[in-house]
Amino acid sequence: MRDRESVAVFIDVENIHYSTLNAYSETPDWSWIVNVCRERGRIASIQAFGDWVEFSREIPQIQKNGIQPIFVPLSQNGKSSLDCYLTVSAMKLFFQNETIDTMILASGDRDYIPLIAELKAIGKNVVILAVPDTLSSDLIGIVDDVIAYDAPMGERDREEEREQIDPEEVHDFVSETIKELEESSANDRWVNLSAVGLALKRKDPDFSHKDFGYSKLVGLLDDIPNIEIKYDNYEKTVALARTTKDKPRKERASGKVVMINHNKGYGFIHPESGGENIFFHSSNMESGSFDYLEIGDTLSFYTINTERGESAENIRVER
Repeated sequence: MRDRESVAVFIDVENIHYSTLNAYSETPDWSWIVNVCRERGRIASIQAFGDWVEFSREIPQIQKNGIQPIFVPLSQNGKSSLDCYLTVSAMKLFFQNETIDTMILASGDRDYIPLIAELKAIGKNVVILAVPDTLSSDLIGIVDDVIAYDAPMGERDREEEREQIDPEEVHDFVSETIKELEESSANDRWVNLSAVGLALKRKDPDFSHKDFGYSKLVGLLDDIPNIEIKYDNYEKTVALARTTKDKPRKERASGKVVMINHNKGYGFIHPESGGENIFFHSSNMESGSFDYLEIGDTLSFYTINTERGESAENIRVER
């Protein structure tokens, strides 16, 4: 008798790459993905499907973490058939290996619903690993579990290293990078957050906002006085622009958690100033862990207007 479940991991590289880039301004942490999958059982197979011409820079880390890269070429008209390749490979593996109990699918794309349904029909467990904002709500109700990719902070304690860095130097470095991007921007000097993250990495491959205590790049940017952040729509398209040092900054609001759904990753805050409760999502946590939030906890946040009403952004846990 086997002591642990056997799992097969299938990674949609395009989905995971752009999801983490848009949400955290970083490429995926492949070691974190492998480790969290190991917690679910013995990994019998772990494959990453992608156009490895486009994602060639990811290959060293992919292979270093024991992930097998599967090349999926684009069609002549430039379209990707990655979901088809992944689906066929998954069905083939599960029919040939009856001892594999679970599929972990790293993607939030609803195109995989037929694959999930077929595997469930033959008695297999299916777990989705995805960045919360990019996870299709259609998938949540049909899978056995969801693993939220939540920008791993890393294992090394780098407090001493951070204390040796002058915050003004960091602010100047980030501001100068944004200025360079603005000069080439066609969008009225506003630039996308993911473009900022990539530009910072190009200039300094060792740069990480996590080294300064921020789980997301937007948290660091929010604390730099001469940077303004705007949200173009509900999907949290973020743009940046320089502002004057003396420009008044938006005040953070505060309130208490009055409802929380840990499984689905959302809740509601009752603002300290009164009024209607405000929706918030786990992906908008700037500091603190959503998993440990409880009713009555105090949060500080900014609010934005969306098609569904007010929503909280840049959320911090206040102790």
